[in-house]
Amino acid sequence: MKKTFCLFVLLYARALYGQDSLLTLETCQQKAREHYPLLQQKQLLQSIAALQVKNDRTAWLPQADLNAQATYQSDVTSIPIALPNMKVPVLPKDQYKATVDVKQLIYDGGATNARQQLRGAQQEAESQKVEVELFKLKQQVTQTYFNALIWEERANATTVMMDDIRQRLERVKAGITNGTTLASQADILNAELLKSEQQLFEAHNGKSTAMQVMSLLTGISISENVQLIIPPTQLEKGLDVQLRPEVAMYRFQTDVLSRQSKITGLANTPKLSAFAQGGYGRPGLNMLDNQFDFFYLAGLRFNWTIWNWRYNKTEQRAIALQQQSLAKQSETFVIGAQSQLLQQNADIRNLENALAKDHNIVELRKRVREVSSAQVDNGVLTVHDYLSDLSAETQAVISRKTHEIQLVYAIINYNTTKGL
Repeated sequence: MKKTFCLFVLLYARALYGQDSLLTLETCQQKAREHYPLLQQKQLLQSIAALQVKNDRTAWLPQADLNAQATYQSDVTSIPIALPNMKVPVLPKDQYKATVDVKQLIYDGGATNARQQLRGAQQEAESQKVEVELFKLKQQVTQTYFNALIWEERANATTVMMDDIRQRLERVKAGITNGTTLASQADILNAELLKSEQQLFEAHNGKSTAMQVMSLLTGISISENVQLIIPPTQLEKGLDVQLRPEVAMYRFQTDVLSRQSKITGLANTPKLSAFAQGGYGRPGLNMLDNQFDFFYLAGLRFNWTIWNWRYNKTEQRAIALQQQSLAKQSETFVIGAQSQLLQQNADIRNLENALAKDHNIVELRKRVREVSSAQVDNGVLTVHDYLSDLSAETQAVISRKTHEIQLVYAIINYNTTKGL
């Protein structure tokens, strides 16, 4: 039982290690999106819009106000005649009144419904701004991921070169012991080995820095020795950028302006409401009664602004100009994105052309280095010339791997520019 448990623990630990040692671009992008603080802002915007719509709906609920006032006036209404055998009451100059006013909206020409639609449009527009920022984050994560890939391949190629130098150094040391090789040849190899160690440190440090940036963007701990997977790619040709979040943002902002224009147009529509007032004061509704008394009144109120110096029409024209401005901004963005796609497509063709020749270059450099290795062993060629050929082969390998990674990145970047 104990052995079974230990075996289970070892298998589980190995599975966890296998998961931690592999990292994909899709995982990084998803984790970065989930970790990005602005993503939570979308939820806040939805909550804000829901509360605003809830407030707008209260316009159809009865509204109640409590009012109270005490006044003293310089004069009061009086009857300027004297009647025999009758005392005409004189109103007091100090008067008091407390009322509860209740009103109920009956018709507002659709203004409340229009405001609710505006809230929804504003929430969508603000949420789309967050998507634009998340799109920029996606681009940053992609660039960081491929930078790390390039540094990783440089480190791999440099490691292979260092292994070759070490093997050659062992043979040279044997030749020095036998008196067939000069000691200076070993010094040249050691110097080149130190130089390669510098390049290897730079490559490891470059990848380590990229992984630290990635950890910051994704909020997860990433090992420096993690293996990065080159993502599969498929080029989606064309210049259509309608899926870009910026295009949708301009569309939502235009919709907000359209709904604002509609609300402005409804500002002068007739409004009908019912009202009721109950109160206690002196005097009541009977102005000739000096006693405190209860009173009430109820009725309908109709309101219609028939002239306001064409303010609403002017405001609607201003909104229309803002819509035209947004349309021009959207057109400018589309042209810029399409120009970027054309340049990226040219970069893809250049990389494809370079890769078509890289394989042959590496093979030729490998043959030259193999001949140099044999010549060094036979004492025909100096170590310096051999190192030159080895360095050329290593640079050819690095160049090929770099072009492979750059091509994948260029295709992904092209699709990303399209909004895919």
